Amino acid sequence: MSLKTKAIQAVVCSVTSILAIVFTIDSELSVSENGLRHIANEEGCRLKSYQCSANVWTVGLGHTQGVTQKTRLTDQQVAEYFVTDIATAQRVVNKHISQTPSQGEYDMMVSFVYNLGAGNFARSTLLKKFNQGDRVGACNEYLRWVFVNGKDCRLEQNSCKGIAIRRKTEQKFCLSSLEK
Repeated sequence: MSLKTKAIQAVVCSVTSILAIVFTIDSELSVSENGLRHIANEEGCRLKSYQCSANVWTVGLGHTQGVTQKTRLTDQQVAEYFVTDIATAQRVVNKHISQTPSQGEYDMMVSFVYNLGAGNFARSTLLKKFNQGDRVGACNEYLRWVFVNGKDCRLEQNSCKGIAIRRKTEQKFCLSSLEK
């Protein structure tokens, strides 16, 4: 095994393993298992802190609060932070929505808050359209959230194409939940 492979294995954790722990934690999460898998897979899992595309120190499954360059976590800590962070995102969604969402709409709104923050969600046209009953219009708003620090993530040279891919997935997931 190469030194590079050993180094990668030391800092990358298994989303599947972390989710197995998450599903054993007794919590009041309303996000579905599919929603949790979506968020976890989109975030990726790291035991050692790194700077994300927005230059924010991040660890675990997208955890940012109190993270420094020297932060290191165990699998159990990653799972616990994930549950706490999802619960926080859920509270934001629940506070701002005035309509009853489908499970898919709810899961994707929580994903939005988890990735983009409470302020962006509260000010978003996505939320406004959802609350006005324009469900399709709300789902289509995900595609507008493809910028990181002023860079358009749809452009290859900006090295953040995962964001644009994530937004397309969120839009599709949201729209497909309306068909049920």
